Formats: sequence, C-alpha cells, structure tokens
Amino acid sequence: MKEALSRTALLLLLLALVTGYTAAAAEDFSRLHHLLRLARKPPGEAGPKDRIYFKDEIVYCTGSSSLAIENNKAADKIAGGDYSGAIAILESALKNSALFFPFRYNLGICYLHLNSLKKSMLHFTKAQAIVPEYAGTYLQMGSIYQLWYRDNEAIECYREALRRNSNELDTYVRIGDLFFNRNQVQLAKKYYDQCLRINPRFNNGLLGRAKAYFKEGEYYRALVVLKSIDTRKQYDRAYHYYYAESAFKLQDYATASTHYALLLEAKNDRFFLTNSVTLIEHKLNLSNRFIEK
Repeated sequence: MKEALSRTALLLLLLALVTGYTAAAAEDFSRLHHLLRLARKPPGEAGPKDRIYFKDEIVYCTGSSSLAIENNKAADKIAGGDYSGAIAILESALKNSALFFPFRYNLGICYLHLNSLKKSMLHFTKAQAIVPEYAGTYLQMGSIYQLWYRDNEAIECYREALRRNSNELDTYVRIGDLFFNRNQVQLAKKYYDQCLRINPRFNNGLLGRAKAYFKEGEYYRALVVLKSIDTRKQYDRAYHYYYAESAFKLQDYATASTHYALLLEAKNDRFFLTNSVTLIEHKLNLSNRFIEK
C-alpha cells in the first residue's frame, strides 16, 4: 500500500514539474470544470468568488488571483486589437500554468486574428484537451478547418460541438455558413432556420437568413431581416457588409456608405481574415462618389 502511495506521489510530483504548475494554478485548474458550467452567465450573477466568462469570444476571469490578473490584462489587449501584446503576456504566464484553459483559449484567439492558423489550432487543441466538454472550442477549431478548406473536418468539429451542447446556437450558424460558402443556399437555410427555431431573436441566425436572401437576390427582404438585428448585443460584423451590399444594390448609397465605414472601424475583426480591407475601402469610396452625383 505504501509503495502504491509512493508511486502516486512521485507521479504527481513529476506532473507538477512537467507542467510548471504553481499552487495557485493547480487550485484554479481544480475549479475549472465548475467555472465552465457557469461560463454563459454574466459575471454579475450569483456564483463562486472566482470564475470565467466569455465576451466577444474572449475569456475573462473574475477574482483577484495572479492567473486572473494576467489573463484579464491579455484579454483587454485582445479587445483593443493588440494581439501581439496579449500573446507576450499569455506566453509568459503559460510557463507556470500550462494547463490553464483561459490562457490556451485566448492564445488561440490571438493567433487566429493574426492569421497564424497552425499556432491557433495548436492552442485550441490543447484547450480542448484540458476541457473537452466545452463546445465553444470545437467551434473555433472548425472555423480554422474552414479557412484551410477542409470542410469535412470542420463539419466533424461542429458535430462534436453539438454533441457537447445541442443548444449552442452558433454551431448551427457555422454549419449554415459552411454550406453558404459552397453556394448550397437551401441547405444553409435549414441550419439558420434550426437556430432560429431555438431562439427566433438570435442575431447571427438572423444574419444567416439575411445572407440567404441576399444570395437569392432578394435585397429588400435581406434588409428587413438585417434591420431586426439588435446591435446592442453581440453580433457578427459581417452584418455591416451585407447591410451595405444590400443597400448598394437598391441604390441607397448613403446607407451603404455608412455601413462600409462602420465595417472599416473593425479592421481587426475576423471578417477581414477572408475579406480585403482595400476592397471595402474601394466600395466605400464608390458609394460616396454616387452620393455626390
């Protein structure tokens, strides 16, 4: 019995040495599963003293532990578009807390926005291994596979996300977007509509429906749906693109100009991973020229 306990103690010691865990990091990690169950709730609600929550895909921590402080410094830099600054903080902090989920997840977000997709996938894969039950990580991995045009692997990630949480609305939107990008609009609409059956007011589901109308040349209907999106809540910045494009098609150049300009205010958004800033600037200038005529 003593020999078995000694082996266990030795294994725990080796784990601590390999991961570089501090006592504080180990304590925070032990609470992580509980924290993630509460991750969808805003921090103001009743709950444990220290927990994590998501805002615009960025992980924040409440509490005053050293891990929370370092993570939130990096999170604020991500929110401000300073991805390199955030990476410097997170990579340094990671040396002592290799299994702290927020560090891994936020590093994945940083490298994704810098279009360093292999590094982004590395950190999301490690985040997924740390907390395999969290659906959002599979969404991020699926989006990277889409950027690599590896649609089958993307779909498998999205299916895994649904297995973890069948009410994760963005999963239906991402699958819809995959088919939308393949010009399989009818199939895309099925997923957007499934999302809206769960929550008829979900912004990204409404955007998906508007995109389908736009693709089918129904620009008025697209605008009607776009006008119903509540931009006071979290929303995909592609909303401004489709609003501008629909307005331009209907020769409402002033509205098109407004939304192209709003889109260009968010040049760090993931929209610009697959769309050219220069092209949007050209569309803005073109709209302005039509206004002047």
